[in-house]
Amino acid sequence: MGLAAGSGAGRRCGGPAVKRGALLLAVVLMFALLGCGVGDYVPWPGPAGPGRPAPARRSHPLSVQSSGQSPGQSPVQSSVPAQAQEYAPPQAPAQFSALGASEAANLARRLSPASQSLRSFADLAGPLRASLEHLSRMPQAAPALAQPGGSLSWGQLRQSAEELLVLLPGLDADPGLLAQRFVWYELDPRPLLTGYYTPEMQASPVRAPGFEHPLYAPPPDIAVRPAAFERRAVDLGRALAGRGLELAWLTNPADVFLLQTEGGGSLRFADGSVRGVHFAASNGLPFKGLGQILLDAGALPKERLKREDIRAWCAANTARALELMAESRSYVFFRYTSAASEGSLGKPLTPFVSLATDPSLLPLGAVAALEAPLPTQGGQGGQEPLRGLVLAQDSGALIRGLRLDLFLGGGQRAESLEAGLRTPATLHLLVSKSALRGIQ
Repeated sequence: MGLAAGSGAGRRCGGPAVKRGALLLAVVLMFALLGCGVGDYVPWPGPAGPGRPAPARRSHPLSVQSSGQSPGQSPVQSSVPAQAQEYAPPQAPAQFSALGASEAANLARRLSPASQSLRSFADLAGPLRASLEHLSRMPQAAPALAQPGGSLSWGQLRQSAEELLVLLPGLDADPGLLAQRFVWYELDPRPLLTGYYTPEMQASPVRAPGFEHPLYAPPPDIAVRPAAFERRAVDLGRALAGRGLELAWLTNPADVFLLQTEGGGSLRFADGSVRGVHFAASNGLPFKGLGQILLDAGALPKERLKREDIRAWCAANTARALELMAESRSYVFFRYTSAASEGSLGKPLTPFVSLATDPSLLPLGAVAALEAPLPTQGGQGGQEPLRGLVLAQDSGALIRGLRLDLFLGGGQRAESLEAGLRTPATLHLLVSKSALRGIQ
C-alpha cells in the first residue's frame, strides 16, 4: 500500500479525506489489538501540511548543464563519468510503499556501518541525538510529512528515532531488529543521489597580498533590501566596502564561489588554526553554475571544466572571472561556527550519514536506510556499495523533489567523490511500528 507525494497533497484535506483517515486509524487500532502484522503497513492517517523552508544554497558550483535539463534540476558536473550522468529522477509523484517483513529483514541484514566509514552501528548515537533534539522541539501532534492518503506526525518521527537509539548497541549482532521493530517504506521512483563536502581554503583574517577576495557576514539590511546585494553590486560595485562585514579573505574568487555554493567549509589560517564558516543568509536571487558561465563565455572548453582547471583560470584572469561570475546573481553570506560542517539543524554533519533532503519529501530528523553505489577512491569507473542508516539533517534550495545530497566529509577523497557522485539510489523511510500503532 503506497502513499503518493507531490503538489496534490493539499487537495486531500477535509471531507472524505477525514473520513478515510478515521477509518484507517480504526483499522490500525484493530490490528494492534489483534496483534496482526498487517496493521504495521497501514498508511499514515492525517491531513496534509507544508514543508519546511530551505536555505538558498547548494548545487555543483563548477558545473555544466546537460542538454534537455529540466528547470530546477542540478547542473551536471563536467567531470562526472558519462555513465553517471544518464540518470535523472523521473518527473513523477513520489510514493512510499511499505515492504513485507521478509523483504525488510533481507535489507536490514545487508546494512554495513563499514560502508559508511563507521566502526559500529553504535557510532550513530551522537548524530541521532542531534536529530532527536530537533524532533523534540517540533509540535508533536502536527504533521511532519503529509501525502495523499495520510501523514506522519513529528511525534511519530521522534518516537522512531528514540527507539532506534535504544536498539543501536544490539544492531551489530542482530541487524534484523530493524525489520522487527520498524516498517520500511520504500521511495518510488528512485531518487537521484548526489554529494557535497566541506572544502578547506587558505585564508587571512585581514586583507593582505595574495588574499584579496572577502567572505562577508550578512549586512543588517539584507532582509529588506536583498536585491541591493546581488553579486555584481558586491563584487564589482563594492556595495559592502567599509561596513566591517569581512570575516576573512581568500586567494581565489573561485574559492569564494565554491564556499557559497557548498554552503560552508573550513578556513585554514597562516598560524595553523582552522575555523568553520557556514551559511548565514542569502539574497535569494537566481544561481548559475560557474562552469556553465565559463563555457557560455568561451573562456574554457567543455573538456577543461574540472574544478582545478576552473580555479587556475580564475586565478590567472581575476578581473574577467569576477565580471563573468556576476551572471550568477545569487550571493551567500557566512558566520563562523565551532564545527567545520553544520547542517540545517545547527549541528555538525556526519560523513556518509547526514543527508540534505527536500523536507516535504523527507522531513528533517527522519531516519532512513540508503543503498547506492559510490565511486571508488581510485576512480577508473569502479564502484563500491554504501548500505547504511542515514539521517535527514540538512536542506538546500536546489535539493527538491526526488533528489538526495549525501554529506561526504572533507579532504581530497570527499572532493573526488563529490565530483563523481550522481546515481540512482534506493531509500527506505524507517518508522517505528509502536509509533504507527500509537503506543507511547
